[in-house]
Amino acid sequence: MGLSQKISQLREFLEETLKILYYYRSRVVFSFSGVALGILSICVIVTTIDGANKKAYEIFEALGPDSIMIFSGSERQRTARERVNTLTVSDADLLQRIGGIYDVLKVFQVRGVNMKYRDRKWQTQVVGGTENYFTSFKWALQSGSYFSREAYDNAEAECVIGAKVSEELFKGENAIGKVIQIGQLPTKVAGVLEERGGSVGGPNMDDRVIMPLTTVMSRLSNEKRFLSMIRLKTNRDVDATIEDVKMVLRNNHGIPEGSEDNFMTRSSKDILQFVSVISGSLFLFLGTASIVALVVSGFVLANLFYLTIQERKKDIGIRRAYGATRKGILLSFLFESVFITILGGIAGVLLSIALEGTFEKLFDIPMEFSFKVVIFALVFSFLTGVLSGLKPALKASRIEPIEAIRG
Repeated sequence: MGLSQKISQLREFLEETLKILYYYRSRVVFSFSGVALGILSICVIVTTIDGANKKAYEIFEALGPDSIMIFSGSERQRTARERVNTLTVSDADLLQRIGGIYDVLKVFQVRGVNMKYRDRKWQTQVVGGTENYFTSFKWALQSGSYFSREAYDNAEAECVIGAKVSEELFKGENAIGKVIQIGQLPTKVAGVLEERGGSVGGPNMDDRVIMPLTTVMSRLSNEKRFLSMIRLKTNRDVDATIEDVKMVLRNNHGIPEGSEDNFMTRSSKDILQFVSVISGSLFLFLGTASIVALVVSGFVLANLFYLTIQERKKDIGIRRAYGATRKGILLSFLFESVFITILGGIAGVLLSIALEGTFEKLFDIPMEFSFKVVIFALVFSFLTGVLSGLKPALKASRIEPIEAIRG
């Protein structure tokens, strides 16, 4: 058999398949939609897990493997969202004396502060930090400069704003040197931070304003003693340093032995563990949804072919009488099934690409699209087509020509 004859037969086969699928288009569309939704769920699983892992490692790199963060309030209090101030400036001074600690950052946060520039308003958190805030978090500027040493020493109204705040208040205008109102305090914008995007399972990292700690504590909150967070860096073993930190803080706070800590410690390793939990939850939830969608679509597809076998029984008999083999009938039905699911898989991938930005905005979870998403989608689509079409195809291939024509 020549090549041209094989191409001609293949073309006829494809034309015949398309005619059959068009004839049963309402059932095909239903099966196609189920597969597309199932594959969309799978794509969302893979891209969100990859995106969350990528963001976690970015944060891990920014924080550094040698960092320790201490927050005011116990685990129970923070879980209940109670606002409790327990860390003090004196705590930070004492922790600085622990062996191996080479960097101490003091932070005080004020949440829900109203911002205003001309007629534009925005509400965000104000972070008061010591001068090493930006170097400690390895946070570069996209324009302007950090607040000055003079501004810190004199508690001046000077700030560095996040990319999100800049976008909301200035809408693309140059923010450097402009004066915004933070609460009731007119404040000069010294710089705009480089964009970092949403954090994993938390608020947008770019939605913040950073000011000198002295300014925030004395002019925004009238707080002289307490801190929201202390961040340390150590050149010793992190876990051993955390134990020393806990001992110093418990002694300074007068916590009796056996009582709960009134503070909470976190290291960079905790971020990676948290992401693994988030990834597992996403996998469980979206994985269940995608499996249900694929099972339903496969069930519908199998029933579609069982119905069409009876309706096409005479056609199958004629094809067998003209020399079509059982294997040919089997492969013909399997091809129709796989063709529908592959098309559904491609549609699911295209939907995930189109909705990627929407999902990121709705759930504030970064998504990372890669080539393996396409591979996963096509493999699942192919398997769904084969598994749902195999039994009906076997039934069709076993129909005897004489019985089919008589029927």
